[in-house]
Formats: sequence, C-alpha cells, structure tokens
Amino acid sequence: MTQQPLTRRNLLRGGGLLLLTSAAGCSFFDTRPSSGGAAQAADVSAKEAPALAELVKSGKLPPLEQRLPKNPLVVTPLQGPGKYGGTWTSAMVGEDDVDWLTNTLGYEPLVRLKPGTSGQKGPEDIVANVAEFEVKDGGREYVFRLREGLKWSDGQPCTADDMIFAFEDVAVYHDLHTTGVYDLYLENGSTTERVKVEKVDERTVRYVYKEPKAGFLFQIAVATFERPGPIGFLLPKHYLKQFHKKYNPDVDKLAKDEQLEDWTQLFMQKQDPWHNADQPTLHAWKVSNAIGSGTALVAERNPYYWKVDQQGRQLPYFDRFRAEILGDVEVELLKIMNGEIGLQLRNFNTPENKPLVAQNAGKGKYRLFDVPSRLSNTMIIQFNQTVADEGLRKLFRDRDFRIGLSYAIDRQEIIDGVYAGQGEPWQAAPSKRNAVYDETFAKQYTEFDAARANEHLDKAGLTRKDADGMRLGPDGKPLVVTIMTDTEFPHHVEALEFVKKGWEAVGVGLRADPVASTLFTERTMANQPQASAYTCSDFDLITGTGGDHYYVPSNSGSARYAIRWAQWYGSHGKSGDEPPEEVRRQLDAFTKMRTEYDFTKALGFAKQVVEISKEQFYAIGISSYPDEYGIVSNSFKNVPGSMAGAPTNPGPTQPEQYSL
Repeated sequence: MTQQPLTRRNLLRGGGLLLLTSAAGCSFFDTRPSSGGAAQAADVSAKEAPALAELVKSGKLPPLEQRLPKNPLVVTPLQGPGKYGGTWTSAMVGEDDVDWLTNTLGYEPLVRLKPGTSGQKGPEDIVANVAEFEVKDGGREYVFRLREGLKWSDGQPCTADDMIFAFEDVAVYHDLHTTGVYDLYLENGSTTERVKVEKVDERTVRYVYKEPKAGFLFQIAVATFERPGPIGFLLPKHYLKQFHKKYNPDVDKLAKDEQLEDWTQLFMQKQDPWHNADQPTLHAWKVSNAIGSGTALVAERNPYYWKVDQQGRQLPYFDRFRAEILGDVEVELLKIMNGEIGLQLRNFNTPENKPLVAQNAGKGKYRLFDVPSRLSNTMIIQFNQTVADEGLRKLFRDRDFRIGLSYAIDRQEIIDGVYAGQGEPWQAAPSKRNAVYDETFAKQYTEFDAARANEHLDKAGLTRKDADGMRLGPDGKPLVVTIMTDTEFPHHVEALEFVKKGWEAVGVGLRADPVASTLFTERTMANQPQASAYTCSDFDLITGTGGDHYYVPSNSGSARYAIRWAQWYGSHGKSGDEPPEEVRRQLDAFTKMRTEYDFTKALGFAKQVVEISKEQFYAIGISSYPDEYGIVSNSFKNVPGSMAGAPTNPGPTQPEQYSL
C-alpha cells in the first residue's frame, strides 16, 4: 500500500480522522481555558529558581541582590505567581524561522508594548523595559536611561557604551551596513536625515532628530533593531569588539581561520544570538544549544535576568525554552494535535487549518487563543497604473474598469471554498478595529452583480467583443489580464480560479502567473507586472512604514498599483513618474501623518489618506482576513485568552511570567 503524504487534507480524510475529537457541547473554536489540569500553587518564599540557589550556595554564582539591577522591572503575573521549573516546548519550521525566536526569547527592546496593546494608540501603548525613557521637543529628542546595575547574562555591566557601540560601530558602520539602518533615519518626503546619537552619562543616551520622528518609540517597541544581523540597538561591546576590525586588527585572520571571506562575515555570525550560544544576552533565557547544533534550539534561564514578580521573585518561571527544528508545517501541525507543543503562534495557524486544530484540542490537551490579524485582506488584486504599455495603462487607470471587475467576483464563494468560511467580503480597506476604519470603503463594490459589472466595463470603453463574447482590449485582441502571484501564498492561485470564472462571464480573461518571492519582488521593482495579487496589511498610522503602501503609493516594492508613482515619492522626485494631483495631495497628507508626534493630529492626516484611497479605489479586495490564533497547553498558566494584534506576539504578553 502506498503511504499517503502527511497533509492537512489527508489528515481529515484518512487515519488522522481518529484525532478529530472534542469535548461534548463545546464549540470547536472555543478559546476558554480548560477547567482541568490546574497548576499547583507556587512556593512564593523562594526568590530564585532552585538551581540558581544551589549555584549561589556553592559559590559559583553571586547572590541574587548582586545580580539584579537596583531598579528591576516588576512584572505582575496575569493570573498569579508561578512556580519555578519546566520547559516551554515549541517549534520552528526550518532553521530560517528565526522570527519565532525573536518574538519569544528575544523580545527585550529598550521600550516595549504594554501588555494587551498593539501600539496603534500611540505613545500610551509604550512602556519602559530595558531602559526608562523621555520624549522631548515634540518628538525630536528621545532620551533612554538604562537600569542601574543592569548586567549581561555573563555578569558584565550593560552600559551606555553598549548602545553607542550598537549605533556607531554596527548600525551605521559602513563595512557592516553600507546604507545605514532605514529606521534610524528621518524620512519627511523631501529629505533624509540620520539621527544624532549622544552619550549623556554611563547609563544614558539620547537620540536627536531635526524634525519629529513620530513612530520612533513604536519602531523600537516592535523590536525593529533587535533582529540578528548588523542592526542591533543594544549590543554587548565587551564580547563583540573582539570580532570588529576597529578594535581588533587581527580580526581578518580570525575570519580566515573559520573559513570566512572577511571580518564582516565573522562579526555577523557572532552577533547572531540564535546561531552563537556564546553571545551574552539580556533575554530571560540564554541560548545553550544554538541553531546548527542538533535538531532543536535550547535556551536556559539567564541568572542575571533583570525582572522580578510583585513579590520580588526573579523571573523567568520556566527553566528553559526548546524549539524543535522541523522540516515542514505538517509535522508541526501533527505535534500540536498530539499535545507535544506547549505554546505556538506561527506557521500552522492558517484559516484553513483552524477547524482541524480546534477539533483536536481535547485530545491534545491544549486550548486556542485569539490574535487579531495585522492583515486586513486575504487577497487584493492590484492593476499596475504605471505599466509601460500605454493602452493597458490607460485602461487600468479607468476607475470604471476596476469597479466593473470588482462586481464580477463572487466573494462568498471564495470565502467558503478557499478560506473555510472565515471572513466577509472586503475591499483593500482598513479593518474594523483600525482607528481609520471606514465601512463604506470596506464594502464598496463588493456585491456579486454581473449586470453592474457589465455596465461599468462598458463605461470603461470595453464595448467591442469577439465571437465568444470576450471583450477586446486596447490592442484589438481579447483582453486577458496576467496577474502575478507569490508562490508563498498558494491560496491566491486557488482564489484566482474563482475570480477567473466571474471575469470570464463578463468577457475579461485572467491568467495567473505564480513566481517565487525573489522574482516577484524583482519584477515589481522593474515595473513589469500588468497586475499582481497579494495579501493586504492593515493601515498603520503610527509609523507609516507598515502596510500603508497598499493605501498610498509610498513604497515601490509594495504599491504595485502605481510602481512609478511610488518611485517618484521615494526618490523625492528624482526618478519615477509624477502622480496626478489628487495622488500628490494624498502623499502630502501621508508625509504629515508620519512626522506628526501629536496622535490626534496624526489621526486627522491619516483619515485624509484613507479617504483619498477610497476615492481612488487602487485595488480590488476579496475578504477580510480572519483573526489569527495560537495554541497553549492546558497546563500553562499566565497566558492570556487573547492577544492584541501586535507584530511581535507573543512577546508583549511577557513570556517570562508564563509558568506551569
């Protein structure tokens, strides 16, 4: 008998059906904590983990009061004090799946998102973390003061010199990062200014811009600067300087000894905390078994971790973190359903998989938790209004053409057939939870109406047809639109099959062109696609650098409906094509939004941007993106029943206070 591949579909069809069990009377999608498996009460008399207490007793580790800063960050556990011990088991799909590590082990930026927030309410969502902070001069100056007595995981002091090193010797050091770090610059639509960084004293550093950098705190709080590679925000100078040419003239020899081309490759390897277990850290758990050494990344508790609970007990509660490195998502899915994963929020959690995951919660002894998606649409179709072909360019800029094709889509059929019945018909518009949500924008032209579709396509001048009823394009041939898709999103090809059926019924052909992500980006930047399909991110009025290019042509790599207009904006008019007057007005409002530190004023500019996006109707949307979800073992304590739609989940929920 031929063994069937392990896929979600085969699990549903075959032997995997034995896994499909749930508690009687409970909804498959129930996210309430289980009543069983209550954790034992914690012994709150112990101020540190037993293993650390033994090391102190044997003289191998300083006493707790010498390891903590004078002002440790006090964390109040969600449900109550936890007990020390246990392992948080999770999974990665491939060795490149390091974002999961960044958002679990690595979420320790200078300032952080307040638990239960997403950052979309402005500065009120940002709280102190590694450093206390102060904002001055209307968002032009940011002062960060590290905690007194803060130490790296090897016991060495963490000081302002580590911040200066991270900026001067890494982030903007030419050999390591030839163009500098984008988020350290001020982009105001007309000039690009780099931030000025100054050491004030041994614990304090200030960042100064000539104009307000409205989203700076948010960019730090979502760990923009904390990812591996030459972009650290706070790095252990005492360790990394040995791999830097400025401090070690023999570093090229070290690189050759490790069979690397030059010292920059060596530095980037050593600065990557997930591949280098020797690098000191400020994280709750320090990597002990790095990627590349076996089948799992393992991290053990950091004895110098600088947070305590409200009773002064050093965090974290869990002894260790373990991420199995798996070959594909289907293996991760099976491990989850078999109860082998403690908490997971990545890769497996697609809308299509949710019924299967929910149905097996009882057997796997886990529960689901909700996470509002930061995406607003499952798939949007963007016609390139700056395409080189003059005839197509004129047609694609005709709003009636786009409206007509929007009416020709049976969205509910796609929702049911591709997205497991989750979501509702939706345009490329902000989500309901967004501060600039506009119901009219979200719902305009979403009815499935062939008569209206034909009416608008006729208005667009597509009145000539061939013998088969197909409309003739500008070149006199039957009009067939080629839509480029990214192979990273196979569901887009499925959805386009439904779109194709609706469009052909009103005389317009469609050809899907799936390409790899790299080629997708290359073709976009070269202004080659006629049209493209992609997911749509929600509107981000804090920084203007998230998914806002779907609403305003600000980024030539993502505003695929107007690539040349976006190039014009990004180059300050030096390249690309100057957009029409109404689009220039939108870009002006967008620039003001990004540089306005006052949240209320910024919101006003954001509403102008979205209103013009509604009028322009740049892209055709399919359906609202369903809420995302994760799973957590019933044995876990202090994990919320839902998480705010933050880009770094579960980091903002303070994993250091998770426990058994």
